[in-house]
Amino acid sequence: MKEYIQFTVVFAVLLLMIPCLVFLSPHSAQTQNSAASSEQAPDTASVKIFFTKEKQVRDYPMQEYILGAVFAQTPADFEPAALQAQAVLAYTYALQRISAESAKPTPALCGAALSDDTTLYHGFFTPEQAKELYKDDYEKAKEKILSAINSVSGKHLSYGGKPIIVAFHAVSDGHTRSAKDVWGQDIPYLTSVESKPDETLKQALSKTELTADQFKQKLSAQYPDIKFTDKLQDWLKVSQTGEFSLVKTVTICGKELPADKFCTALGLASQSFVFEFKDGKFTFTCKGLGHMVGMSQLGANEMAKQGSSCDEILSHYFPACKLCDAL
Repeated sequence: MKEYIQFTVVFAVLLLMIPCLVFLSPHSAQTQNSAASSEQAPDTASVKIFFTKEKQVRDYPMQEYILGAVFAQTPADFEPAALQAQAVLAYTYALQRISAESAKPTPALCGAALSDDTTLYHGFFTPEQAKELYKDDYEKAKEKILSAINSVSGKHLSYGGKPIIVAFHAVSDGHTRSAKDVWGQDIPYLTSVESKPDETLKQALSKTELTADQFKQKLSAQYPDIKFTDKLQDWLKVSQTGEFSLVKTVTICGKELPADKFCTALGLASQSFVFEFKDGKFTFTCKGLGHMVGMSQLGANEMAKQGSSCDEILSHYFPACKLCDAL
């Protein structure tokens, strides 16, 4: 059961975090935080979430929000220090979102700080969703996560006196990447750091095989203007790489695409990949899982297994940030 839970939730993390490439906007977020600081302090005792299907806003006490966030983002069988780190990030994210919406509300959120649309916002499980995943292990998982949350109650990461923009991913390829390299935005605390334990984890390596027809169909669905030629072996070229060979752009039959969009279209695990075309098939070998910016969750868990504390994990993945008490 534990192995199934870990696989399911870690895979869900990939789906949740890739869309953050669209959502993160540090310059606007910093402006919003600055504006909010000059007005009445926003209420941070609870988190309002807009549920898109019901078109309804629900208000969750902060601890309940953090519990639901950690349930959605991290397997409960992680080490306590890794769960604590995720809880700190969940609280930090809530503070940043509340501050941003207080300064400049998003009309579609109807007064909430975020929604259950995981293409735009970090994941959150209602108690019903968590029970559905964990089934008979729910109470045990809840007790463990709550223990981690309570041990870091009120703690959040800040930079320049404001809650940071939170980024994390399932696992890196041995190095995380900077926000500047992946998103083109220079965020001082989202820099590349070493995460060596990731290299030996089975989740850090994956292969994806696509026939030429599958390759063409998946990309044509997103980019119907691509003119595929008869020279299949010439369809794909890597046109730009970044830190540690991260693929930044690819060229498909003369059309240049951002690598993150390309990976999403093909269902690739990360932008750290190599490929070969042989016998009518494209084979992609990917290292890492997710966008690889910020904290590697499996790397954090490995650090915890080796005795690192929550503070040490967060200091490693978010250099120059300060772990602060409640606002």
